Formats: sequence, C-alpha cells, structure tokens
Amino acid sequence: MNKYWLEEIEKAIQHLELPREPNTLYDPFRYTMDMGGKRIRPYLTLLASGIASGRHKNAIQAALAIEILHNFTLVHDDIMDQANTRRGFACVHKKWDSNMAILSGDVMYVYAFQQLVYYGKNEYIGTKAFHALMDIFVQATIKVCDGQALDMELMQRKKVQVHQYFRMIEGKTGALLSAALGLGAIVGGRLDLLSNMQELGLLMGVAFQMQDDLLDVTAEPENFGKKKAGDILEGKKTYLWIRTYEQCNTKEQILMDLAYTGSKAQLNDGWVASVIELMYKYKVINEISDLINNKYAQIYDIIGGFEHSYYRGELHQLIDYLMSRKK
Repeated sequence: MNKYWLEEIEKAIQHLELPREPNTLYDPFRYTMDMGGKRIRPYLTLLASGIASGRHKNAIQAALAIEILHNFTLVHDDIMDQANTRRGFACVHKKWDSNMAILSGDVMYVYAFQQLVYYGKNEYIGTKAFHALMDIFVQATIKVCDGQALDMELMQRKKVQVHQYFRMIEGKTGALLSAALGLGAIVGGRLDLLSNMQELGLLMGVAFQMQDDLLDVTAEPENFGKKKAGDILEGKKTYLWIRTYEQCNTKEQILMDLAYTGSKAQLNDGWVASVIELMYKYKVINEISDLINNKYAQIYDIIGGFEHSYYRGELHQLIDYLMSRKK
C-alpha cells in the first residue's frame, strides 16, 4: 500500500473538525479514529477514484466518510459482542460506558454522512452523481446492519444453510468494501465503472471473510494474532462449520454441538482438535480453499478489465497482498 496515500488518509482523520465539548461525546470519537487499523476501505476509495479519473485527491472526503462509517460499526459491534479490546486498546464501552459508546457511535454515523455533503456543495460531480453517492452510502449502511443482525441470529440456530452464511458476510464485510470502491468511481466521474467496482468490492469482502474463517483454524496463533479456532469456541457459523456439520453423522454432530451445550471444561484443546479433524475428514478445508481461489480469480478478471494505469497496478498489488496474507 502506498504510504503517502495512507499518510493523506491519516492527515484527513487528524484534521476532522470536531467540537471539544461535550467531551464525553467527542473524545470517544477521536479515540476510536486514533486506534489505527489497516485503512483498507478508504484506500480502496482513493484507488477507485484514481482508476476512474487518473487522480485520487478528489476522493479524500469520500474515503474519510467510509472510514468513519466503518469505525462507527465497530464501536456498536463491540458493545453487542461485549468485547474488551479493539486493536490492542480498550473498547469505547469499556473505557467510558455503553451509553456513551452508543451516543458517540451515533454522532460518528452522522459525521460520516457530513463528509459526503462536500460533494453536494461542489458542482464537480453533478446532481446525478451526488444522488448515486448518497444512495450507495445509505444502502451500504443498511446491508451492514442486516449482516450484523443475521450474524447474531445464525449463532442461535442449530442448523444454518450456506446461502445464509454468504448473505451474512456480504453484509458484514462485503457491503463497505463495495461502497468504498463505488464511491471512488463516482467521485472520479465514471458512473459507467460503478457496477464493476461494486461487484469487485463484494467479491473482495466474501474472499477476505472466508480467508479469515480458514486462517482461524489453520494459522498459528502467533501469526494470526488471536486464539486458534476462536470462531469455533464462540460458536460462530462459518462456512467451515456449516459444511462440516452438514456431512457429519449423528455422533459427530453431537460432538460439534458441544459448542452450545457443553461446559468450558469440555471445550478444551482436545475438543477443538477433534472438530478441526472433522473439517479435514470431510475435505471442507480443501473446499473453502478452492472457493477462495475462485473468488480471487474473479477479482483479478474484473481488475484486468480496467484501463491500464498506475492506480490499477496498485490495486492489483493490494489484492496480491490480501490473497497471500497469513493473518
């Protein structure tokens, strides 16, 4: 990733004009944005604008909007998950309290939209493009909420179908990546690229999340940065879990069901190893690996259809990095 563009994103975040008071509202906002992160979503917005127009600076406001929206979702997700830390820092609801975390998240949501108002006041993109910009942002927000709600619902269901899993990750992960690229295309003045950019982002989100699910059970904890098989222990319905459960016999399903019915003593390393062994037994590890590779092949096909440019090369490199990641 181009460090100078990342510096531009960080500079835009630091120059956000936030009131000093009430500090219980705006300090959590600043705190959240200062936690860092990969900044992949705003980076994608800049890349898409560059591919569309040959320049990326006009997309800074749109990039800032998508990053604030992303962080807003994290603040609220952490409350729902009762998480303690985020990116090595105490979660907002732990450092302050849940009420202030909710309210601060709400104001982040509004400030995300405020960044896009810039384009409504600027005749550069035109009325039609501005309407498309706002529509994409609204729809992405709805889809993220849909995905989060479905994720919570699926954890309570004993049996989950693969299509439900895909709908969930398309919302939770794919929606904002799709919007990030879509915003860049619009700001870059290329509405004709909008459909391909949005499809690209959706594919990236699905591939990224499936890769995360795979790394959860195959990566070494010191590389992945969290406890091995954490998703299994939390009872999350990942693609690996769903497809393995579908093929298990009754005895094996009872073993997997301990994720919901068992005691902490039963959910030990031996149990985790047994569940992972079933994933290998039914070749679900190979299955998901093939699916991930197929998604990336589709991603590269879309990128190959864009006009050759420095920005397209940077996007290709980013995908190379994401595809080869081990954490």
